[in-house]
Amino acid sequence: MSVEQRGRPRSEKSRVAVLEAAAGLMVDRGYEDLTIEGIAASAGVGKQTIYRWWGSKAGVVVEALAEGYLQMPLTAPADTGDLRGDLRGWLLELKGEIEAPEVSRLVQAIMSALTSAGETSSAIHETLIQPIMDGLDARFVAHEAAHPAGLSAPPHFLAETVGASLLLHVMFARPLTVEWIDQLLDLVVPGSP
Repeated sequence: MSVEQRGRPRSEKSRVAVLEAAAGLMVDRGYEDLTIEGIAASAGVGKQTIYRWWGSKAGVVVEALAEGYLQMPLTAPADTGDLRGDLRGWLLELKGEIEAPEVSRLVQAIMSALTSAGETSSAIHETLIQPIMDGLDARFVAHEAAHPAGLSAPPHFLAETVGASLLLHVMFARPLTVEWIDQLLDLVVPGSP
């Protein structure tokens, strides 16, 4: 006995068109101005298709992120063995990327989606934020293993401090200055070798 699906099955062509349309509109207009009507018109599908398959614009955005139609410009720092240098280089690279207007709009739109997604916020967190936090945490853990007395707080706490500080700056469109980067590093890796 087969289980019956509610409504019509998804058309792969329509599904991809919706995800591509949502990704393009997010970059162009941002999350606040993203509408089901706009996605439907851009994808060439009816609004009811989107509501039936995703239920909300947040649902479309989450799937677009999860499937790679939307790319988050944030990645974890490299590991050269120099925690402070790696974090500084990473933050300076992000500074350059985030300052580009289209990237800034996209990152702010994703953060807006994260705060308003309700039950889908955990999926956004898992797709976007957790990989960065895992990378930061791994860097602090590796540093602590190599330099047992080198950190002033537990690695996970320091990783969260860096990640949260960065996300707050991005969410509120505050510039990442070299001075701010150095002050943050002085706080989380003072006197690092």
